[in-house]
Amino acid sequence: MRSSVVVVAVVVLSGAARAGYYMEHEAILPNPATMAPMKASVKSWHEGKRFKRESAIRNEVVIIDLETRVVTGLNPAAKTYWKLPAERYRQLALLSLVVMGVQPKPDGSIDVPDPLFAATGQTAVIEGRKAYQVKVQGKLPQGVETEVWLSEEVPLTTEKLIDELRLALGDPKDKSFELFFNQWRELKGYPIQNVTSVMTPKGRIQTSETLLTFREMKIDPSEFAVPKGFTLTEDPITMMERMTAQMQGPVGVGGPLKQNKPQVPGTLPLPDPKQ
Repeated sequence: MRSSVVVVAVVVLSGAARAGYYMEHEAILPNPATMAPMKASVKSWHEGKRFKRESAIRNEVVIIDLETRVVTGLNPAAKTYWKLPAERYRQLALLSLVVMGVQPKPDGSIDVPDPLFAATGQTAVIEGRKAYQVKVQGKLPQGVETEVWLSEEVPLTTEKLIDELRLALGDPKDKSFELFFNQWRELKGYPIQNVTSVMTPKGRIQTSETLLTFREMKIDPSEFAVPKGFTLTEDPITMMERMTAQMQGPVGVGGPLKQNKPQVPGTLPLPDPKQ
């Protein structure tokens, strides 16, 4: 059985995370046109307060640097990049928690189910490692199910994943995030597989990531730098805000502005799970 961990998809760092790590996962995603599964490599580098994730199938690279509190996105094909303050990037990072049953609240905190995970008793061998399954118990979007497989045969603990979560979320200080991290700490082993399934009009589809390889290593600082020749472009949050503003223009001559339901501060509209 093949599948990988979602490095959700993130400081006070633990001892394990102070060393540099390189990881490679296999991502399996549905082809948007045919819905047939596609495989792709996802690579990540993590050292101290810096984290880099490279997704070939999405043609994107995200670099998080909490020394400077700046998040940078690269588009290697177009040779462009964008930048966001870590606090603003949290809007995007919070979206990844939706498939974990975690909901953002108006005051900037999060609502964390307790318990967040439930062991199913199911076991499997994934990429040669014995693993056990837990399922997310939180309130997920309709038709969505998330499961995580963990293994004690990897010389890492969930603290490594928690460090990455802290980075992606800009090292949040609200105690609700600690409740979320503590739910991960209670799990034995390290996540080696994540599978999210979504029911669509065309049937159930799955996305997954599976841990293939990892190694501890010193990472060259240039790995976290913008390559020469890349051009600065508009960041995705500003782009979405601009497009939303254009869609909310006045109705008719002198007409009132379209009234929308208030959006939770610090978040973006949640994606439709059917898309």
